[in-house]
Amino acid sequence: MMAKEGDVTDVFGLTREQLRPIVENVAGERVCSFDIAIEYTVEGHYGYQADKVIPTFAYMNASGRSAKATVFAKRFHEPGPREAHHYTHLAQHDAPVARMYGALTGQDGRETIFIEFLGGAGGLLPFDRFLDDTDSFVPFLELAARFNAIQPSQEYRPLLYIQTADDLHRRFANAAEALERIWECAEQGDLGGDLSDLCAEARGHLPRLQRLAADLVAPVSQMEVGLVHGDFYPDQALRREGTGEFVLVDLEFVGLRARFTDVGRWIGASDEVRQRCLPQAELAEHYLDAYRRSGGSVVALDDFLEETRLLALADALMMLPFGFARSLDGDVDWTEDRDEGRRVFRADVHTQLRLLLDGIA
Repeated sequence: MMAKEGDVTDVFGLTREQLRPIVENVAGERVCSFDIAIEYTVEGHYGYQADKVIPTFAYMNASGRSAKATVFAKRFHEPGPREAHHYTHLAQHDAPVARMYGALTGQDGRETIFIEFLGGAGGLLPFDRFLDDTDSFVPFLELAARFNAIQPSQEYRPLLYIQTADDLHRRFANAAEALERIWECAEQGDLGGDLSDLCAEARGHLPRLQRLAADLVAPVSQMEVGLVHGDFYPDQALRREGTGEFVLVDLEFVGLRARFTDVGRWIGASDEVRQRCLPQAELAEHYLDAYRRSGGSVVALDDFLEETRLLALADALMMLPFGFARSLDGDVDWTEDRDEGRRVFRADVHTQLRLLLDGIA
């Protein structure tokens, strides 16, 4: 039996009346009726910021034509503006982001957005296979270039988070504390053999690593800023079926920061520290060529490599507190196997420490 228009649904308890404008935006026209089914479940990296559901709408238009469409719905845990304004403004810039069909805000102030349902990039944690795949990794970097080259409008710019020297100082101070704790736990054997061996071998370098955390504030805060995604990982870059085009999702951390922040973690490490499908300089050229073609400024290769080197060090430091905590508890959202969570993040912390040690060599 057809549900009444005011009945609540399995889409976060929203009513059919609330969902009708979303369905009509998906359809691109008025609809006479629609049904809702949950045919897909969220798989892989679930995310820390929101609840998610994947509804399929079966609808009929005024002429009797029937169709089905699946969307991705995301309701944030915290109240306030989160992603809808980013999707709205970035669509006006023809940015490579997912299509948004609408947004709703509940009485509790929590935002729910509805975007196109997309396939994955195929590179969930750990990212080794993705880094080795030229057909995926190079377009991934070019996607960042297209996004980073965007010049935000005057209307959009005030809505963007701007990273300050104070923000960097706070995060690097947290990293310095995490370094101390990592060495303590490694020496006690709480982080596995590989990290214990690395920390024992490099024990004398700990003070220099902690000074590095303080020394990076000035050069990073003085870099030219640009539009960055802020959480640029393979599971935020999804492919459109049919075209295979990469587009970005999870826009909550979009802002104005050092212009090459998104790719610093992927290109900034030397070839000796991070193995990738192509040499570092060749990957940098792919990015810079796409950046120029998308309207970005001309940047010398040496300048780009130096900026991304510093940004890779900064990213490694800022991620250490989170990675260290997961190395101990294994509490991740992409598997219920705590031992697997610990294993992956211990390997990640090991890689980040090697990068940092290389940076002070």
